[in-house]
Amino acid sequence: MKKKICLSILLLFISLNLTGQDLKWTGAENNDFFNENNWEDFSNGLPPQANTLNSNEQITYNLYLTCNTTANGTIILADGKNLFLENGELITNTITGPGIVNLNENAHIICDESLDLNGITFNFDSSNSSLTLKNNSPTDSYENIEFFYVSGYPAFFNENIKIDNYYSGALIRPLDLSFAPLQLFSEENLAGNSTNINLFEVFSGDNIPDNFNNLTKSFTLERGYMATLACNNDGTGKSKVFIASERKIIINDLPSYLKNNISFIRVIPWNWVNKKGTAGDITYMNNDWFYRWSNNGESDLNREYAPMVWGRGAADEQEDIDILTSKLKSTHVLAFNEPDNCNDQSGQYGNMCVVDTAFTFYKNLAKTGMRLVSPACRQDQVFTWLNEFNQLAQEEVARIDVIAVHWYDWNSNPQQNPNANPQDVFYRFISYLQSVYDLYGLPIWITEFNANRHRNEWVHRQFLELALPYLENLDYVERYSFFPPVTDVADFFDENNNLTWIGEFYYNFQSSPSLPNQSYQMNNNISNFELENNYEYNCDPELSFLSVEDINNYSSVYPNPSENYIYINSEKTISEIILLDSNGRRIKFFDGSKRIDISFLENGTYFLNIDGTSIKFIKK
Repeated sequence: MKKKICLSILLLFISLNLTGQDLKWTGAENNDFFNENNWEDFSNGLPPQANTLNSNEQITYNLYLTCNTTANGTIILADGKNLFLENGELITNTITGPGIVNLNENAHIICDESLDLNGITFNFDSSNSSLTLKNNSPTDSYENIEFFYVSGYPAFFNENIKIDNYYSGALIRPLDLSFAPLQLFSEENLAGNSTNINLFEVFSGDNIPDNFNNLTKSFTLERGYMATLACNNDGTGKSKVFIASERKIIINDLPSYLKNNISFIRVIPWNWVNKKGTAGDITYMNNDWFYRWSNNGESDLNREYAPMVWGRGAADEQEDIDILTSKLKSTHVLAFNEPDNCNDQSGQYGNMCVVDTAFTFYKNLAKTGMRLVSPACRQDQVFTWLNEFNQLAQEEVARIDVIAVHWYDWNSNPQQNPNANPQDVFYRFISYLQSVYDLYGLPIWITEFNANRHRNEWVHRQFLELALPYLENLDYVERYSFFPPVTDVADFFDENNNLTWIGEFYYNFQSSPSLPNQSYQMNNNISNFELENNYEYNCDPELSFLSVEDINNYSSVYPNPSENYIYINSEKTISEIILLDSNGRRIKFFDGSKRIDISFLENGTYFLNIDGTSIKFIKK
């Protein structure tokens, strides 16, 4: 049975005696968290004394923080003290406790250094909040999930909380299927009627809420989410993908081809990955994404799975589309594998090497509402077969977001040149990529590449030492996956499953963000219409947080710890009180009395649920 323990600090259980205990952010001088002149003492309306807030020293105040703030150092919250953040982003080296951090509406915390989750508790009190740990892996975060709460209840992975990749770290946020990151408006400039679009579900035609089929002229998309908008009910036709990676998107005026012409909508959480991946489900390559030559993989804590529709059999029925849309963390779909080859790979089955046939099945992938990666052809066929495919897609208005390529340097006669100069191989590689980009003008995924299986290990190693840094700095390459040759001359692992020279280099190579911008309105092969993100962050500390009068309406208990009686400190009328043990089991119900007899309890930690607000106390 799941624990239903509510966290004591959940709903601002601040005592009536606020003197010297609470500071409110004013931002009077700058955005420096540790500058006392940026804070106001509730008791006198003045900044606190110097050295009240210092890095690496315990803070003995409850802090009400808003706006964008930077703490260059370590924030240490004393026992029983809380930091409440709303409508703002806090960037800090790290935070430790034993205090508690509460993330309210539009609250985002970014920790640049490793964070010891044994010393702090985080409570997500809004679905629109997040905690980014740049140097804690998703696995580290999952193993310390006991220190995360959602609206006061313990966090359960993939039930009420998500742990996504944040490049080499993790991003933690609530998982709330009722949360609506996308808001549509019937008039320009966010005016007129509006409706909200929830996560994951595909909305099309008449099932778009509030009769908003073909009624949208402007919209907002919350930070951390991706939305696909299309003109046809099934997701085909004119369409565009919007990614609010780390910045909210506001579009005040949609382009004419989308205005009052949106009949398909899907919103999914974004996932932040680096460029380096693996072709195949290789679990030990220090990468955060991979693909298989199939649609039967699954993301894990540390890696995003990009499903591939290898051939026509995986894109034929609605069941195939449902498989793709069910993939947790997946934001892209890879189309067919070498359909240009009539004698091998997907092209040999069902006439898929015929462009018209492949295109017929490719169109179905738009129904997923995900970003679409083109079929991956053999090296030269990207200029012939795929070019014909793309021209047909433009004529028939079928979206391609990314161009996939394979490259093995076959044009250099590698069978007769096993000891090729690695620099020459590298120059041919970069020339090829530039030619592809010049032709299509779209981002590129290099889903298979190496210096050719006929080359020796030294050539592969030297080629990689040149190629990987170049790919990291090439803006139009979003992702790449080195694919070891079919011989063992340059594999990742030896016969004893130890890293080879190649494997060690690939493992240790530090990759960079695949999509580093704060937001995107993604171009594709049928639309390069540039839109302006009209979002501007505004923050007025005077309007963003609770007043002293508001705080006084919340509840606390005293004395705490207590031996015989505890008293509820609140100006509110109380209807129901539930006493729970430390495992969330109900012990006793009380009426609305503010004096509670606890003498019959054994020593330990307990909770009082007071009309939905849960407060922790200790019986001694």
